[in-house]
Amino acid sequence: MNLNHKLMLITGASSGIGAATARLAARAGARVILVARSRDKLEQLAAEIRRDGGQAHVFAADLTDATIVATLEKTISAELGAPDVLFNNAGAGRWLYVDETSMNEANDMMAAPYLSAFYVTRAFLPAMMKRNSGLIINMTSIAGYMSWPGATAYTAARWAMRGFHAGLRADLHRTKIRTMLTAFAEVKSEFWQNNPGSAERLPGAQKMIPTLTSEQAARAILTGIRWNAPVVFAPFMLWVILTLNYLFPQITEWLVFNTGHKRRWANG
Repeated sequence: MNLNHKLMLITGASSGIGAATARLAARAGARVILVARSRDKLEQLAAEIRRDGGQAHVFAADLTDATIVATLEKTISAELGAPDVLFNNAGAGRWLYVDETSMNEANDMMAAPYLSAFYVTRAFLPAMMKRNSGLIINMTSIAGYMSWPGATAYTAARWAMRGFHAGLRADLHRTKIRTMLTAFAEVKSEFWQNNPGSAERLPGAQKMIPTLTSEQAARAILTGIRWNAPVVFAPFMLWVILTLNYLFPQITEWLVFNTGHKRRWANG
């Protein structure tokens, strides 16, 4: 897909991969719709994009609230029309063992990314189906394919995103609306500052996969859009690890379990 003059809605656009993707998409000629909770950060990003000659529109919203999302869709559709591209990127959450995770945290981690992606897609899909064109991008991570100690709710939410994407792809297989699944390993972003204690729980085996910057991840996404890729995994070593996991899951499980976080149990 050529993004020139296309309308692209990006959730979780205030920082990290979302912000980096918005910058690159705007440079490619897209009119970007920036959605996140923090209006101040979105306005700063929009100003930066406009200074660079791009077009950006800001909508601050809590995407975990279905009523708010429905109102957001009506506002955006009335002002700008139906998006050509939806990028479901919103999501966060600390890496914790299941008994360390409060019920509120568990609910929040499932609400974003999974429920927010469901609500946004459900709201904007009818107009895309009426037009019978468009692209829906869903963000998961390596955690949507393999699990490690000390990140139970986080990995569950990423598996949910992968399942949502598979179901959506099946729903749309007789239409001209395409889907793309994106997954990365470690990415240098504000995630680690916003979720203290999570970086310490990266499995040692993670060192086999080079760390990406948000800009590198965004470039991979833009390349996937350009070439109509059904999936985008980066860097290349992630493909290798996921292939190994598919063929020999016992090996990758042994690696991540034995190089993962070592917990001190009360009974020693």
